[in-house]
Amino acid sequence: MNQYQLTIKVDDKQVVLERILQVARYRGFLINGMNAKVNTGTNIGTIELMVKSERPIELLVDQINKLIDIKTVKVNKNATQQCDL
Repeated sequence: MNQYQLTIKVDDKQVVLERILQVARYRGFLINGMNAKVNTGTNIGTIELMVKSERPIELLVDQINKLIDIKTVKVNKNATQQCDL
């Protein structure tokens, strides 16, 4: 399985995290970890999401980008790795 780390910038809305997790589940990605924080001055949230799957990460990134309230989605190339299951 491939392991990926995404950094997602979002508008600070209550349902954004739920939507991201739902898309990850629908697209067949397992969530290994998550870190979320909000910059209260700008109302922009940052979500770091660690996922793994046999599927290409572009499938998940493209779907997350289609969600309302998403600013940017970046794949951390340094954290991408192959892992055995």
